This record gives sequence, structure tokens and C-alpha cells, in this order.
Amino acid sequence: MSAEARPLPAVLVTHGRVGQALVDAAEAIVGPLAGVSVLSNDGLSRTALVERLRECLRGFDARGGLLLVDVAGGSCAQAALAVAAREAPGPCPILTGVNLPVVLDFALHRADLTAPDLAERLRGKGQAGVTILAVPHADPGRGT
Repeated sequence: MSAEARPLPAVLVTHGRVGQALVDAAEAIVGPLAGVSVLSNDGLSRTALVERLRECLRGFDARGGLLLVDVAGGSCAQAALAVAAREAPGPCPILTGVNLPVVLDFALHRADLTAPDLAERLRGKGQAGVTILAVPHADPGRGT
């Protein structure tokens, strides 16, 4: 990260405490994530969620930022689409299916890439983070 590079901001827009749990876990691994906000839809109407997201986007500038959402078709994604399309001051990709690998990679590369390039990278990291681990089967002929 160069001395001139400022990390891109992000807002995690999620159901319940999902976003805060992801940020807490990421911060335990990589340290504080300045410029990262968490917005839960818990107890908010669609209108209130949109208004709160508007407030969060005031921290974005012409470089843009990312909206990291949990469920593609849910209320959080709908609010993100409504606000990003009309009110983001710069590029504002919306990445759905946010998971811990996405938040960690965001933390490590948010000063190196543009918002659209970072979103593409994070999509790959998020998808790669979902896998099936092979579990060795116990040999029935062997004792424990």
C-alpha cells in the first residue's frame, strides 16, 4: 500500500448480526477496519433501511466503495441497489454472499485496487471459500 493510497470504504448490509460478526472476526485477524460500516436490517422497514444506507454512503467519495450484502434477493440487496444506483458518489459495486474470506481479502487489498476491480477479486475469493472438504473415512477393519 502506498503512502498516498487511501483504503476504499465498505458497508456490510446484512440480516441480524451477520455483518458485525464478520467484521469482528476479520478485525481479530487483521486489526481494525477503519472506514468499514455495518448495517443490519433488524427491526428496520425498507424505507428506514434505505435511509440508514444513504447515511453510510456519505462516507464514500469519488473513488467509490463496496456494499457487501449477505443474500442476493433479500431486503438488504434491494436497499443496496436502490441507494447505489442513485446516490453513490463513485463506483459502488454490490457483492452478495459476503463471507469471512471476502471481508479478509477486502481488508488486505482495499488500498490496491479500484472498487470494480476489488469487487471482481472478492467474488473469486468468496466463491473459493465455499468448498467441500474431503473427510477421511474410518477403516472398519482397524481398531481405534
